[in-house]
Amino acid sequence: MTSIFKSKTCEIKKKNKQFELIYEDGEKFENFYNKIKKNFTINKEKKDSFVFEAFAVERLKDLLKRKEVLSYRHLKQLFTNIGKQLEGLEEDGFGNLFLNIDNIVRVEIDTTTQSGGTGKDVFFLYLDTSDFSPIKDKTIKIIKPFKKDNLFFSPEMKKVKSFPIGIPNSSQYYSLALLTCYCGKWSNKSIKEYKKLDLTLDKFREYLSNIENTRLYFSLLRCLRYNPEERVFLYI
Repeated sequence: MTSIFKSKTCEIKKKNKQFELIYEDGEKFENFYNKIKKNFTINKEKKDSFVFEAFAVERLKDLLKRKEVLSYRHLKQLFTNIGKQLEGLEEDGFGNLFLNIDNIVRVEIDTTTQSGGTGKDVFFLYLDTSDFSPIKDKTIKIIKPFKKDNLFFSPEMKKVKSFPIGIPNSSQYYSLALLTCYCGKWSNKSIKEYKKLDLTLDKFREYLSNIENTRLYFSLLRCLRYNPEERVFLYI
């Protein structure tokens, strides 16, 4: 098998239409990985790895290079798929400090063999656990310094200057919503242009006017509130 994706803790290998996902700490992050497995018909499973069939697996960064910005359907899948993984992670007692676009892949599978399947389906996976930290009392504990060059920090993450420190677990959903907005609106901009944007809630309403009054629009705004206690991941 040929390696087609690798992060600090996960790897995907490919042979024809067969793919193997290999990961670390499967027992530690059991619910997180179970959310991933629900997307697949698994052909073979071992401890900390499983084999599945797919039409294609592609890095999100490479997809954006081809498409520049994602369609509404892809944005909805990105937001809901990774949001459910983060919910599973919370069940494991951990949170993600922030999302890194390098660690996301899009998977395209054949659903014609599944009950009610109509052809191709697409979903997104977050495949790295190296920035996960324990949660206690709805607070993610940060025990070591991190790089400040990430594009998808919550307001409270930007203020972190000393360690150890705790941030609200809703910070990870702000990061997810910001990444989703980026993929639908700004991924064709330069990093310099993106960093100059006004990211207040009122401005987000303006930026998202092309999807106004959709379920994704309201879901994103719920996660992008400045006050961490007012944020909630909910897609209805």
